[in-house]
Amino acid sequence: MRVVCLQTGPLDYCVEFAAAAARRVELLLIGAEAELEPIRDQLPAELKLAPLPWPRHRSLANLRLLRDVLGRIRAHRPDLVHFLGDSTLWLNLALPFLRHLPRIVTIHDVHLHPGDVQSRRVPRLTVHQLRRAATRLVVHGPDQRRQALAQLGRSAEEVVVLPHPALARYARLAARAGLVRRPEGPPRVLFFGRLMRYKGLPTLVEAWPAVAASLPGAELRIAGSGPDAPWLARACAGLLGVRLEARRLADLETAQAFLDADLVVLPYHEASQSGVLALAAAFGRPVVASAVGDLAHTVATTGMGRLVPPADPTALAAALVTVLNDPEQRARLARASAEAAAGPLSAETVGALAFDLYADALRNRSARLAA
Repeated sequence: MRVVCLQTGPLDYCVEFAAAAARRVELLLIGAEAELEPIRDQLPAELKLAPLPWPRHRSLANLRLLRDVLGRIRAHRPDLVHFLGDSTLWLNLALPFLRHLPRIVTIHDVHLHPGDVQSRRVPRLTVHQLRRAATRLVVHGPDQRRQALAQLGRSAEEVVVLPHPALARYARLAARAGLVRRPEGPPRVLFFGRLMRYKGLPTLVEAWPAVAASLPGAELRIAGSGPDAPWLARACAGLLGVRLEARRLADLETAQAFLDADLVVLPYHEASQSGVLALAAAFGRPVVASAVGDLAHTVATTGMGRLVPPADPTALAAALVTVLNDPEQRARLARASAEAAAGPLSAETVGALAFDLYADALRNRSARLAA
């Protein structure tokens, strides 16, 4: 089976999923040269890459990109095409040339997150156009599947759950670079990712003084970039033990941050699934997370952490203190996290599910042609 995947979603997800699927099919990943080339040596040899200059959405150079993408697709002669995200604009112009192929589209968020101004840069009209053109839609969990079925008017067999794979590239990178965990000391909590209020940062900031009072010397590292960074800097001013790094960490810095963390906190007010959770699993780190969306489903079914009500700083602080104060509980959650990365979130599992999805899409196409 020959498959083309298009990097129309987050880089980390795209390369991890494509590498998993490449275990089962002959797969070509077409994506942004500036993002794929620096990590080429971190990806498995069976994953074929087609890095291309990838302009910004507003650039007319996207017409050249469209030509080049179609050329690479024709050269690979795929049985189907998989868009690894639905945030596209110019690539929708390729759809008339792909009508003879099954078209899989991954939806990372059925609805935009509150205040997510970054995702709004892609017109929703083109997002919905790509979703309508899909022969199969992929979501990351049962909550997103329920939303998709309710909102998109698709039949049950057309919306398929494929879990977000553990982001193992960073763990392999850490091992290859010989990174080691910082010496043991006071408890270390990590918040990682986009600095946006819907990620629960107001709740975390309000909860932290109680944690610091209960656990003298405890550290909270907040690392990431986003539009709410200036507000967060003001909110964190004067908080004991808080280290704010309002920037995107390099890959090795990211790996070190997860190695050093005793616990990863995901206090989101609203969520679908989380790449940060997939990173925590890859490093076998326990989590405290809000009981929202498919984030909650993954934490509950894997046992890799504690769940708390969203927007409840008292409950969040209590859970953080309880887990950090209990080495046995923390070790148990950490084992469950590592087992999730080796089991339901592993490349082997996700690759097998992707193969089944692709095979089903091809069977369905053959049945339609024969009818």
